[in-house]
Amino acid sequence: MTLMISPGLSSWELVFRLALAAIIGAIFGYERKKSKKPAGIRTHVLISLASCMVALVSAYGFAGVYSPELVGINFNIDPARLVVGVLTGIGFIGGGIIWKSTTGVIGITTAAEIFFLAALGIAIGLGLYLLAGVAALIAIITLVASDIKQLMPGKRKAEAADDAIARQDDPQEEN
Repeated sequence: MTLMISPGLSSWELVFRLALAAIIGAIFGYERKKSKKPAGIRTHVLISLASCMVALVSAYGFAGVYSPELVGINFNIDPARLVVGVLTGIGFIGGGIIWKSTTGVIGITTAAEIFFLAALGIAIGLGLYLLAGVAALIAIITLVASDIKQLMPGKRKAEAADDAIARQDDPQEEN
């Protein structure tokens, strides 16, 4: 049995999009967990999956609303509002992750990653695989490269001290 959500979207495509969003969320969540940062695998999977699901509902869930019986009735349906609602809600989650300590602001990168992951889930839900893939690759390279830079054995103590001072001067950076 094949359930058609709308013309052109089979149940297999639906499952593929949800699974892809969950897998990518798990990859990003693992990176945060490995770095001992707030919001791990479960949080990242749920955010990516929920964003993907909302995008699917937004794009395909209103197909039956436009029917011949409604001709002449004045009503407004804007499926994009669901996507905007997701991004607004994710902003609140991100705000809860960020906190100020005596050493600076902590959680900025994780909050930004969660916002990015919501956008990624939306892109996957809408079937924008190339956009999602390229963006995910760039984001992973950015996150991993910053971790590798901190582990470089040839880094002098003076450079490390300069980096620490720069992080204190720039509250947007996460330790």
